[in-house]
Amino acid sequence: MDVASVLSNVAKKQNILKLLTVLQLTAYLWPPDATLKDGESADFIIIGGGTAGSIIASYLVKHKNISVIVIEAGGMGEFETQQPGLYPFLAKTEYDWKFTTEPDVTMKPPNKRIIQQGKVLGGCSQIGFAGYGIGHPKDYAKWAAITNDSSWTLENLYPLIKRTEKVTDKTILNSPDVVFHGTEGKLRLKKYHSGINDGFFEAYKEMGIDVLNDINSNHTFGYTNSFNTIGDGNRQSTAYSFLSPERENPNLKVAYHSLATKIIFDVNKRAVAVRVLTKDKKYITIYVKKEVIVTAGAFKSPQLLMLSGIGPRYHLESKRIKVISDLPVGQNLQDQPSTVMVYKMGPKRPVPPQNPHELPTQLMEGRVAIDKCQNRADYLIRSSLFLTNLSFLQACSFIFNIRNEVCDRLQKALSQRQAHLVTHLLLYPGSRGEVLLRSTNPEENPIIKPRYYSNPRDLERHAEYLEHYNRIVNTSYFRRLDAELVDPGLERCKGLKKGSNAYWKCYVLGMASTLHNYVGTCAMGSVVDSELRLIGVKRVRVADASVMPEIVGATVQGTVYIIAQKLVDILFKEYNLSTH
Repeated sequence: MDVASVLSNVAKKQNILKLLTVLQLTAYLWPPDATLKDGESADFIIIGGGTAGSIIASYLVKHKNISVIVIEAGGMGEFETQQPGLYPFLAKTEYDWKFTTEPDVTMKPPNKRIIQQGKVLGGCSQIGFAGYGIGHPKDYAKWAAITNDSSWTLENLYPLIKRTEKVTDKTILNSPDVVFHGTEGKLRLKKYHSGINDGFFEAYKEMGIDVLNDINSNHTFGYTNSFNTIGDGNRQSTAYSFLSPERENPNLKVAYHSLATKIIFDVNKRAVAVRVLTKDKKYITIYVKKEVIVTAGAFKSPQLLMLSGIGPRYHLESKRIKVISDLPVGQNLQDQPSTVMVYKMGPKRPVPPQNPHELPTQLMEGRVAIDKCQNRADYLIRSSLFLTNLSFLQACSFIFNIRNEVCDRLQKALSQRQAHLVTHLLLYPGSRGEVLLRSTNPEENPIIKPRYYSNPRDLERHAEYLEHYNRIVNTSYFRRLDAELVDPGLERCKGLKKGSNAYWKCYVLGMASTLHNYVGTCAMGSVVDSELRLIGVKRVRVADASVMPEIVGATVQGTVYIIAQKLVDILFKEYNLSTH
């Protein structure tokens, strides 16, 4: 078995799943497709029914006098988006924007890289790997300092977290850690406790790293079984958890396969309407009575704003776009650079049939600091044990986009052994990228330049942290299994002494990947204010990952929920809406 045969198998399964959409097995879950008329209006227009947009819409429509139109570029979720076990087949499908980056000269080789972002109701919460986490208290304290608004500290955000979560894991519910979580919210969260990760936890303890019941404000460093947005056998996307219960609410209209192409402002710089390209390829204008809320994500939100005249003057004028507000839209792009490490573990053993209602692997999460006296972790680990050739090769090539020939070499070296696949994320990178307009055509994806490791210190740090993690090979558990790091045989690294600083730096660049934690392109403090209002204009707010001024030390999706809930509170106060 090689990557080519695995990718062929993936394509066949994707085609089979696509045939299931004809049956509309999950259509009953979602708001019906609204046919919008040119000139109609609503109190709020939400651009992007993704992770944040679904939450915000679900709260606003509960008020009897509020009308909401959601403009969603993708479609409804289908059978495969609802089954947690099928997430490996969702990349590069109609549910994915299929963005690609520009060739990155800081990477080796400097190829274009594939970015997965949800193009479906529920957004990334509907197609990602269902991981969940909240950042370190200092992350949000920095936001509060940037915005000069203490309401963004984690202490003040906890009520929003608790309002969102419905933790069902008994190890949390029956422990002191429950005080950091919600138990009555709509988003079900669970952990897996099969014992398959116990050997790794034993190794981490031997390395002097705590094994935790939960990572929270009291326990910021250590390893634990990951939280997953899964409950009752279903993926707990925000579309499913929040918006689905409002699917018959007459205050809500969702226009699927419709693209917002421009926000229209009057002479006083007040947003008055949104130009929309419908699924029938017709342009219509929808008028707004109160506010336009942009929740299209870290790439499409800045693209829409720039097409609407909000962005860097020099860039907009180069595209002959009239400048309405000169702001650094599209700048400050951040992600957590990720490097894939593969360890040869114990012998393969029979694997039971996969349950599509559960994740195919059981994830661990670790947040590790080189110096335990410091405040925040240096790196984050997401890892799991892969028991079959098929699952490993699919993850290596199709999900993490490692070059096919490298994945084949790794698989050959694994032979009949299990694989511990580690994604090693550098937290708090200093490098910054940007998003630019490719053209004034709203259907053309923007230019994306992540510029990973453009700050040389990031590469030095990441290499050091890989070496720090690799101490695991010296633990008793790894020695019992004769486990080892599999050398991927990178051409550029030949001749370098394995384990040397030069080798690890070469390894970082050659095995680079991403978990798609993109943020910062409409940042608080420079593009929006602390109440998420777009600076320099009126009646527009942005509320998605793009508003994070600095990336948090966790999977960012959990923080997107917080941002959405924060805007709900702001809007309810602003318009004297009834409490929720």
